[in-house]
Amino acid sequence: MKKITVALAGAVLACLAVAPSAGAAEVSPRAADTFYKCGFVPSYSSANGNALYNHCGETRVKIIVENIWFQDTEKCVYPGVTDIEGASRGSKTRDAWYIGNC
Repeated sequence: MKKITVALAGAVLACLAVAPSAGAAEVSPRAADTFYKCGFVPSYSSANGNALYNHCGETRVKIIVENIWFQDTEKCVYPGVTDIEGASRGSKTRDAWYIGNC
């Protein structure tokens, strides 16, 4: 009985030692992007105070960025979070939406 208990304790410790590294490998590199909803993220909802676009798809897409002061612009974004206001040097972005593939 003592040998079984020692073997079981050893197996449990081995699993605990391996679990953190195995779990870290399975985490998506875009896991942080799930913090935001897909699509336009207004500046008041973002961590850095800039408007963002969170593209939840697998390929690049084209969006239109509507700015308060300037003409609307088209922009291609990669999957994940893109700081669309930072690229326009802090101009206030009103909205952004998907219009097709790049």
